[in-house]
Amino acid sequence: MDWEQWIGQRGLLVVGVLALLATGGFFLNYAILHGWVAPIVRASGAVAVGVGLAVWGDHLVRRGMLRYGAAIIGGGGGLVYLGIWAAAGPYALVSREIGVLLLAATSGVVVTMAVRHSVEALAIWALAGAYLAPLFLASADPSPAKFLAYTAVVGTSLMVLSERMSWRAAFNTALFGFFLLPAALIAKDLTTTVGLNYGVLGAVVALLATGTKRSPWPEARIGALAMVWMLLFASTGNDALRWTALGAGALITLIVWWQQLRATPPPLAGFMENQLSPEFIVYLTPLALVTLGVVAPPDVLAPWGGLLPLALSVLYLASGWPLKAVHLAVMGFVLLALAISGQWDGATVAAGWAVLAAAASASARWGRCPGALEVSAVLAPLAFLQLFSVALVLRSPTDRAFLGQWALAAYVCLVAFAATARWWETDAKRETRGGDKTGVLLWSIAVATLLFGGSLELDRALLPSTFYAATALVLYWVIFATGLVLGASFWKPALRIVALRSALLLTAAAYLLLFSVTWGARDPADPAFIGVWSAGWYVAAAAAVVAARWWPAAHRRPDAMGEGQAALWWMAGGCVLVGGSLELHRAFTSELAGDLAISTFWLLYAAALIRVGFVLDRKVVRSAGLGVAALAAFKIVLYDLSALEALYRVASFFVLALITLAVAYAYNKRAKSPKASAV
Repeated sequence: MDWEQWIGQRGLLVVGVLALLATGGFFLNYAILHGWVAPIVRASGAVAVGVGLAVWGDHLVRRGMLRYGAAIIGGGGGLVYLGIWAAAGPYALVSREIGVLLLAATSGVVVTMAVRHSVEALAIWALAGAYLAPLFLASADPSPAKFLAYTAVVGTSLMVLSERMSWRAAFNTALFGFFLLPAALIAKDLTTTVGLNYGVLGAVVALLATGTKRSPWPEARIGALAMVWMLLFASTGNDALRWTALGAGALITLIVWWQQLRATPPPLAGFMENQLSPEFIVYLTPLALVTLGVVAPPDVLAPWGGLLPLALSVLYLASGWPLKAVHLAVMGFVLLALAISGQWDGATVAAGWAVLAAAASASARWGRCPGALEVSAVLAPLAFLQLFSVALVLRSPTDRAFLGQWALAAYVCLVAFAATARWWETDAKRETRGGDKTGVLLWSIAVATLLFGGSLELDRALLPSTFYAATALVLYWVIFATGLVLGASFWKPALRIVALRSALLLTAAAYLLLFSVTWGARDPADPAFIGVWSAGWYVAAAAAVVAARWWPAAHRRPDAMGEGQAALWWMAGGCVLVGGSLELHRAFTSELAGDLAISTFWLLYAAALIRVGFVLDRKVVRSAGLGVAALAAFKIVLYDLSALEALYRVASFFVLALITLAVAYAYNKRAKSPKASAV
């Protein structure tokens, strides 16, 4: 249809009908002002003309002029509205109640004609007139209950009729008018028992009408649920009203659950392809009911915050598991998690979520419960975050280390995380994609729980002594890092690279702690080389050496970790050098003797590195020795020469001469060998 046809057939038709209605309205108004003819004649005349137009329009429709005839019928209905309004309003020929009923009856006649000719626009026109009738004839003493009863009859009748006729626009008009008109006029009266029943009636009719394959209108379903839940959440008055709201929400939830038993396709069908259906929002209805139970619980249920989600979880799991309905089973586990958090708090919630994750993973492995495997992969990280965030903040200062409530919850989480990761690996190969990455995440969570939990408990047990707490952490971290390196050879490649990287970072963090906080908090009475700090230093250096020796062979380690072994050797060597220097400085009461001892230690250390480099045929080790020797030489020339007394200077340079000559001799002797190392 081009612009000329559109304007001629539709545009002018709309203008003509509106002009006809304006003519009738202006005529009635002018007649009232000038007292023309009796009021009953004016009102009945408008009605008669409107009826005549409707009859003519019906005749035109039967002759094939559907759109034109329907517009004439609508215009006739509008004139009838005007006549009845004048009779019940300004002229007071009938009561306002009778006027409203007559207007509703007129809408019913127009709707009947709309059904007869299958014209949806005519039904919307009649519906608008029926909804606006109480506004046209508003009483001085309004009755909210009567208004709600009238709107309920009109709205639900039109919704049912629209569903039967597959009129989507008419259905949405009836639905949203059902909720929005009372909300705009009598909002306070909606938060009463009568108002709640009214809202639930509209939502129930909308859900039942759109729960069929013939009329799956998501905007109507989502809109009905959104509006009724807003009404229920606003009803937070006395205990009886809260019970009414909770019962109404339970009814809505049961209807949604019943419809989802037969949902095809299920709401989560396109989850893996990022194509969720709009029905997914409807699927979240139980969460709204649980939230209502938290926001406005009846007095009896207030101490039992987990009872409502527990009951719903039983309903959803009992129906979703046997039917292999993923969306129902997943919601059941989610509701179980909410039941745990609703009944308890802090570390208990973390332990409960971790156990639930393990139970979900086990049910997927042995019970073939749909969606349970994915639920376990989500619950485990949530439990980990709960344990090390909210639970720590809520932890009592008197809670004992290793034996308190938080520690016991950490033990439960550790076992549950390990079980979840193990069972995930078993099922992920045949049931999920990307199972390897998720398995690595779950194992990482289990290992991180052991690391962080142990660190926190050690720190809590040894405080307020910062020195002993920091020393214990150094020992725990380096031993833990060594364990990661030893275990990496037996793990899968994806998990192996995470373990090796974590070992390097943990070793570096332990050394940083050893030479900063631990050294700064060291007791002045702690003796050099045989004290507590010295023991920590020995273990830290030895652990790095063991880890470097047990670093996975080239064919068993990722290419990205090829330099990890060298990094451990460098850290171990640096630990020995720095720690030995600090201990020598502490061991000598004389500062001059201490400086000489450090210079000697550096030179001997350099010589030892070069010797080891020759024995192992490693150029990098010899290069490190040369670097330490150069550092010692710079110290002797730049510092010892100016700071030490004459005898110490002689000793310092004598040691430098001996060591450098010995190293030079070793290199010259090595140069005669035909096989000089280039590694």
